[in-house]
Amino acid sequence: MGIPATMLATVLVAPHRFELQERPVPEPGEEDVLVRVRACGI
Repeated sequence: MGIPATMLATVLVAPHRFELQERPVPEPGEEDVLVRVRACGI
């Protein structure tokens, strides 16, 4: 399975206001690790 071009991200757009947005997947650097998160509880 390859790395997709985009991901869903929860973005803080104003105090106490979040939006679900599609964003490009970040390119990891030489000493970075890209981690896939399946679920998160807030």
